[in-house]
Amino acid sequence: MKSNRVPQYIATGLAAMGVCMAAGCATQDTVSSRFPKLEENINSARVVGADVYAPTPLKSAEAKLESAKSAVAAGDMVFAARLVDEAMADADYARVKAPTEKAKKDAQDLRMSIQTLRDEIKKIPVAK
Repeated sequence: MKSNRVPQYIATGLAAMGVCMAAGCATQDTVSSRFPKLEENINSARVVGADVYAPTPLKSAEAKLESAKSAVAAGDMVFAARLVDEAMADADYARVKAPTEKAKKDAQDLRMSIQTLRDEIKKIPVAK
């Protein structure tokens, strides 16, 4: 005779889900515990020149950090978590964009220098 194993599988699956849910609820990752990492990301962006070359995403990250702190103080953890996630993305974008924008500016400056040299060379009289 075949025994019905479906209830056994269901019980095993429910037990596994229960363990996962208990582990998820036991984590210490609160919104406010993510603030130091976010501040570190913002400072990293500043170090690479985001305040000069990518000011918009950097300012956005800073504003969202302050808004998230206010939301935590008000007890709105869901909104604060969303703001922290957005601020992290903005800070990462600023950190990555700044060197690219700096390189573009440096390349443009080099092009202008080369053009100036070409113009100067054209002005030199040709010796015969």
